[in-house]
Amino acid sequence: MKLLKYKKFAGLHIVCKKCGRHIEVSQTPYNGCVHPLERQKYKAVLKANEGRKTRDLTSLDYDEAIKELLAFKDELSNPFKFITPEPKVEIKPELLKECVMMYTDYLQNIDIPKHLQVIRSNGYVKSTVRYVLNFTDFLQENKVNLNTFKIYDLTDEIVGKYYEHLEPLCKSASTHNHNIKALKNFNSYLIDKKGYLIPNYFKDINLQYENANPISVNDADFIKILNTISNVDSVHVFSNGKRKNMYRPYTRDAIELVAFTGMRIEESMILKYSDIVLDDDGKIHHLIGTDLKFDRAHNWNNSKEPKKVMIPYSKELEALLIRLNYKENLGADKYLIAGDEKILRKTIADQLSDSFTFYKKKAGISSKITLKHMRKTFLTKLHTKTGFVESMGYQRSAKVTLGNYIDKAEVVKKVNEMGFSFFGD
Repeated sequence: MKLLKYKKFAGLHIVCKKCGRHIEVSQTPYNGCVHPLERQKYKAVLKANEGRKTRDLTSLDYDEAIKELLAFKDELSNPFKFITPEPKVEIKPELLKECVMMYTDYLQNIDIPKHLQVIRSNGYVKSTVRYVLNFTDFLQENKVNLNTFKIYDLTDEIVGKYYEHLEPLCKSASTHNHNIKALKNFNSYLIDKKGYLIPNYFKDINLQYENANPISVNDADFIKILNTISNVDSVHVFSNGKRKNMYRPYTRDAIELVAFTGMRIEESMILKYSDIVLDDDGKIHHLIGTDLKFDRAHNWNNSKEPKKVMIPYSKELEALLIRLNYKENLGADKYLIAGDEKILRKTIADQLSDSFTFYKKKAGISSKITLKHMRKTFLTKLHTKTGFVESMGYQRSAKVTLGNYIDKAEVVKKVNEMGFSFFGD
């Protein structure tokens, strides 16, 4: 693998614009990057104003890159220069692959004025770029030379062939739509933000209908899974021969906590003893959960109070908390699950999801349910037994809850049990 010329210089790095890794030779060789020279750029990383400032340098020549870095350093030390700056002439790249790189920088807020920046998660940026790169990969597979293919060379015929290519490739309507949405946004960025005079060939593509059709876990299957959880025959052997023990001392308790609180898996794993609220008689009234998904999207800078969810009391939840010795730990800033373990909550959540699937199969249950379906199960039960699901705060709107979380078949079953009659009595 070829690298740009590199000599150690304070603040200078070489970054791969495809995978985002710093790959200069002073680090572990290439840091796992396998992408070609065309994806590399010099990057300045400097400390300024008790923070970290970065800039992708334009030159691919080492000496010129050093000059750019020093100019950037001088600019940071003198943010307001009392001279009339020369008007900056923006160069619009024409090659498709360079436009993709420019879009990647935009998503990461590189050289975007502070007031125009939009905070996006690393996961969102990586997945969006990956969806766009799926299109460039398709072009290469069809013998298109990306070193000469310009954004102006795009046609309806090419977009149509890519649409046909995606249809059998995407296993779900959601995956298909994610690919198309990313290209719609990429094309709109070039037109609306950068002023390219090009048609938006992706704009009028109709997205596939996503039928949520939520399903829940029936009581018999859930109990069967719980009763299967043990450290006996708990090792799963993967197709590559790797072995993994799917049992942990807290596996059953954790799965029950997900089921009896209706929170997402990771949200259940961050519940603490201090989140338990008692009533005036000293009995469990509710638990206070945190909507991580909402906060990550709408409260990324922690400028507001986290969105809380009032988790209602149930006999099953009380029995679980008693098993977890809540009375002895009441008010403690300690996790309900694996509170003494030095392990990331996200890691426990991922591990728990795999364990649920393992024990489901071990119990002989062939349905496609996963641990995520326990949230749908909880909300369906809450809806059919109380009718208060829309007002409990588990989702941002009743429309989302009713459309994506309520098992309609279970609702019909409950209506039948209640003895619904068209004319009443």
